[in-house]
Amino acid sequence: MNKYLSVIFLYNRASHKKVLLIVGAIPLCFLAIFLLKTGDPREAGSYMLMERAFGGAWAILPLVAANLLGLLSVANSLNGRKASKAACSTTGYTMRRLRLSPLSAYLTIFVYYLAVILIFWGVAIVSLYAIGKMGLTMAGATGLDTKLALGLLRTEIGHALIPMAHPTAIAFNVACALALAGECARACYLRWHNGTPSAGVAVVIVPMFIVWAYAPENSYVLVAILIIVLYAALSLGDVISREKRPKGDPFKVNKYDGIVDLDSMEDDEACLEVNRLTETHDALSSEMSLLWRYGRIEEKSRRNGSQKMDLGRLRRRFMPLGINLEKANFFFGACVTIGVIEHMVFYGNYLMRLREIKNSVTGITIDSGMNMPYFWDLEAHAYYGYLIGILLALFLQAYWNHEYYNKKTKSVYVMKRLPDRKEYARTIWVAPIMQAVFIVMIMAAQTVLDFCLYAFVTPEVALHADYLSHILPF
Repeated sequence: MNKYLSVIFLYNRASHKKVLLIVGAIPLCFLAIFLLKTGDPREAGSYMLMERAFGGAWAILPLVAANLLGLLSVANSLNGRKASKAACSTTGYTMRRLRLSPLSAYLTIFVYYLAVILIFWGVAIVSLYAIGKMGLTMAGATGLDTKLALGLLRTEIGHALIPMAHPTAIAFNVACALALAGECARACYLRWHNGTPSAGVAVVIVPMFIVWAYAPENSYVLVAILIIVLYAALSLGDVISREKRPKGDPFKVNKYDGIVDLDSMEDDEACLEVNRLTETHDALSSEMSLLWRYGRIEEKSRRNGSQKMDLGRLRRRFMPLGINLEKANFFFGACVTIGVIEHMVFYGNYLMRLREIKNSVTGITIDSGMNMPYFWDLEAHAYYGYLIGILLALFLQAYWNHEYYNKKTKSVYVMKRLPDRKEYARTIWVAPIMQAVFIVMIMAAQTVLDFCLYAFVTPEVALHADYLSHILPF
């Protein structure tokens, strides 16, 4: 059998019962919602029956939950953890026997997940059609097909699954399907090698629910597409970068929280012995290198003014010694990216309004009511991403630092016994505060750039006479 098909059948054999359970749950959930919101169709009448039954977020919720639970159940069906070895689910060993590279296996599982997602969405469309047709028939509706089609397209769930003549919604659905499949394939990829599974499915599910349930303007949908596509690209880059890391060194597991095949090691004593040998080999140079990496010491050749003003090294100085800097840097970059991309809402609103204004300007006059809105009116909803990024960079990173001391390394007692009693609190809070301040600085710089664009690009005749007094929100 083809090795790619072997991987697909391996996962299908382990997860087909869960997939079938979710496939059966989707129409049952839609039927329950229909009956709860309309009751007996013969007494409810056919007028706006579909809108009354499936309008709002209640119909979106079961589909999103089905995608989340179904995809995660497939990801958890096989993994490489030692706790599952009694059940013969050592997936990393199986992948090696298939002579399939981890990246090729990742892409194969990506295709499998994409097929599962399309099955879920297809079952949802068929369920809505069957339940709607049954309900309209029992209600005695005339022009059944027309009322059914129009009723589905006027509901949030119907517009989400069947976005007719709406290219932005189609692009959003395509981006969500690809990102969901990629995130679940990445979760499988990490589990094959005893890595920490990815929770990136939630990053895609949340924008899906918001866009499908509330149908925001096109500019907000485009921002959601940018966020999802960028996150999916970063996740794929993470998979590719992990393939370049050294394999077979158990010490790298502690250093990178990364991909190391440990399936052949049945007992922990062998791993501990290798760790002891690794630590004793060139211990002095390794310790000095680690201390320099985290900014605790300086090399003589680097003790100059530029090195002392290195903000990245200053941030590392206040991170817990030994924490995964790669994961912290990736998280910090994600917080900054969320703020920058969500701020694109301002540029979308501004460019659409500017196009309307240029079409209404004739010489030195402008049509009535076509003035450019005040600056802060355009900026009103462009800072939610920055606020979310600031809160995440501050509190979630501080929580991770706290967990690193209290659960991962269990060194909280040692930290509190240091001569400098403030070192424990300093390494928990100072780096997150620096990250939050850096995001605030980026937000301020982008606001200045926005105002320059607003003041110098907008035709002067389209600006309000008192626009300078409305720069600030107060």
